[in-house]
Amino acid sequence: MATLVEIEVDIDDEAITFELPLDEAVQADMTARMKRVESVAIATAPVYTGEYRDLIHIVEQPDDDGTKHVDADADHSIYVEHGTTQRDRHGHAIHRPHHTLAHALDAAGGDHR
Repeated sequence: MATLVEIEVDIDDEAITFELPLDEAVQADMTARMKRVESVAIATAPVYTGEYRDLIHIVEQPDDDGTKHVDADADHSIYVEHGTTQRDRHGHAIHRPHHTLAHALDAAGGDHR
């Protein structure tokens, strides 16, 4: 036997449009954290020509939700980060993933308070 259950939900629009991430102090803290990430990424980036390392930077404008980013804009950044499937004649990976930005984010993580 089925029972009909009705639930009435009042949407709190104010809670949905939470603006704390866009607060000046929060953005300043996020920028400071991203500077640490940028520094670690630059210091640990693999260098062949230097292009990848030289193009690591903080994206100045945050996303609409306040998210800050560190990017590497070299054309080959994706291959440095994630490697390729190329193999040598012995089956060993030629371009292994380096995960520079991911490791920098972990290394510069801070206290997360």
